[in-house]
Amino acid sequence: MELLAAVLVLSVGMAAVVVAFAVQSRAYLRADTKATMEANLRLGMNMVTESLRNAKYGVPTANLSSWITWFSGFNSNPTITTNGSNPAVISVASATSQPVATLTAHVDAAATTLFVSSSSLLNTSALSLLLIGDSENARVTGVNSTQLTIDTNPLVAGNQGLARAYPAGTPVYRVDVITFQVASGTSQLTRDDHQGGGAQAAVEGITNLQALTVTAGTQYDITLTARSPQLDAMTAQYLTNSLRSKVTLAN
Repeated sequence: MELLAAVLVLSVGMAAVVVAFAVQSRAYLRADTKATMEANLRLGMNMVTESLRNAKYGVPTANLSSWITWFSGFNSNPTITTNGSNPAVISVASATSQPVATLTAHVDAAATTLFVSSSSLLNTSALSLLLIGDSENARVTGVNSTQLTIDTNPLVAGNQGLARAYPAGTPVYRVDVITFQVASGTSQLTRDDHQGGGAQAAVEGITNLQALTVTAGTQYDITLTARSPQLDAMTAQYLTNSLRSKVTLAN
């Protein structure tokens, strides 16, 4: 009888240990799932806000559609398309952070020909808008090895020349347009550089992107919503969370 009582007590104790272990295990899995979701949120927010913050750097301030011809409808920078509770689409133009080439020879004011160290990252379409020496924009209208033909005013017929002279060694940057959106039917934040590769998955688990204009061309409220990559071990439901950031353009 005493042995039976001891076995019963031991069984109850073991059951309690098993239950406690199961609860602790599910709690650990929930914390891991939540951490992954929040890391995705932060990564996605950093991508969008950093691009927004640097919008306008090195980009023409007027007649954008005449300069940026490879992206239809790019009339303001940033260009934001909203549709109620559906995900917004954010497109931003800015100059590259590093030069894509340097001038290998001095050029005079009014010149329409540049000699550069490399033209491998330039062409006459999506890789055509230049920022020369942090001061002047030009479009590439012709490429012949390391010789570029440029136009500094697309509103005037023919190739227009530089406003000033530049020495050899002057850095040449390229202006790109990047579009962020949540892919339809997926939980992915995508990024499209508009250079022929199409939209590419940038961050997993992002289900919504909202943008509110606080001051047009200056300040925006961005909200990202994410869903956990797997069901929550505690509730058997997906976890969701949102992250909001107010972005002021630096330029």
